[in-house]
Amino acid sequence: MNGPREGGYETISIGALLIVFAVSALVAWTTDDWWLFIPVFLLGAGSFYIALGAIMRPAEGVKRAARMNSPYYIFWGATLFIIGAMWLLNRQYPGNFPLLAIVFIIWVGVFILGLSLRRSRSAA
Repeated sequence: MNGPREGGYETISIGALLIVFAVSALVAWTTDDWWLFIPVFLLGAGSFYIALGAIMRPAEGVKRAARMNSPYYIFWGATLFIIGAMWLLNRQYPGNFPLLAIVFIIWVGVFILGLSLRRSRSAA
């Protein structure tokens, strides 16, 4: 107990994901449909990581490679969110999976273009 107190994004992430896990289990249990657990968990985790990436600020003197954490969290959070939303939409309106897969591919392409344009502007 006398050591330095560790904390940060990892500790916040574990706590938030435990809460999202519990809420997902509660939703699945109350609706008596355990297939809802996965998309609800993906929506909650994705929302958390989008918010975390949006509020992250790199500390002063941090290496340039460490500054990429925010877009990383936003990309993976949004990807989780989109997969969860696609799962729920395909469940509600069956047969739309090809369209949803195209939307997902467009999402990945747009985000890659956004990251590469931002990187090329900062290099110039």
